[in-house]
Amino acid sequence: MKNESKARAANKVTTLFFITLSGLFVAAAFSLITFGLNTVALTKAIILGVFITLICGYFELFVFPKKLKNVKFVSTLLLKTLFYVLVITIPTLLLWVIHESMVNNTGIMQTVASEDFDNFIFKGDFRIILFFSLAAGFLLNFFAQISSLIGKKVFLNYLSGRYNKPKVEVRTFMFLDLTSSTTIAENLGPLNFHRFMNEYFYDIDGPIIESKGEIYQYVGDEVIISWIGDKAFVNNNCINCFFRIREIIYNLENKFINEYGVVPEFKGGVHTGEVVAGEIGDSKKEIVFHGDVMNTASRIQAKCKELGKDLLISQDVFKNLEQDSQLEFEELGEFTLKGKLQNITLFSVTKML
Repeated sequence: MKNESKARAANKVTTLFFITLSGLFVAAAFSLITFGLNTVALTKAIILGVFITLICGYFELFVFPKKLKNVKFVSTLLLKTLFYVLVITIPTLLLWVIHESMVNNTGIMQTVASEDFDNFIFKGDFRIILFFSLAAGFLLNFFAQISSLIGKKVFLNYLSGRYNKPKVEVRTFMFLDLTSSTTIAENLGPLNFHRFMNEYFYDIDGPIIESKGEIYQYVGDEVIISWIGDKAFVNNNCINCFFRIREIIYNLENKFINEYGVVPEFKGGVHTGEVVAGEIGDSKKEIVFHGDVMNTASRIQAKCKELGKDLLISQDVFKNLEQDSQLEFEELGEFTLKGKLQNITLFSVTKML
């Protein structure tokens, strides 16, 4: 768990570095477009750009996901926009006052009380900066909120038009199904069961991202996870994802017991192959995957209960996995899955402690 936390933190720190770096270039471009080749303005813009993106990036990665996860869409949008405006405008004012005080050899309060300060606020560049911060803060947070609702990769795929026309892809799918969900729902009631599922889905998101997976859909109490191409088999991501999720739930056992009186248990089925990916719908568009791979993965997961196994994979998945001394495989034989004519060989997977 500690290693996993370090990995997640390292990933976020790397992301923060690139966010800050992009802030430097965006600020420099904004200064050059707005004020021309002005060395003083360019220096101020770069300092502010780095500072602002560093602060905003830190809050976006480390603070907001936990603090605002249960806040309404509109409230989150307004709060984060206000935060962005304050983070942009306050450092801008401070930098201007400090710079002018040094140039004119005057005190801070004297500079604030000067006519130049009034001109800067009401007639000068501050109006442009305030408008930019409002517009940028609102638009960035609006698109960030939309992308979090439909998924960042799905959102980018919509923007790029990647699946505007159907295309064939090799993908690996894991169907992860919560066991005894009907009993849990009856015991908890609708509202508490929803909170329980929300906590469960939130907690397993980290291991899925770390395993390079994408959440394709939430279907009731089931999560469908997808990997494109070889991502599923680098470091055995499609298998280790399952055990990372199990580990994090194990470490959160006390939280679930104290709040709900039950710990999530789940079973998984994994299969790989070609699917057709494309946009469907009109008034409500969605990027979907069609093909036998989806049905087979779902049927493999359904076999877990019958065979008394927690994780089952197909032979196609098994053949692509890297050797790992911590993983133990058992060939269970050929099975006829519901709705399929051809038999399929299944393997169970356990992880050695």
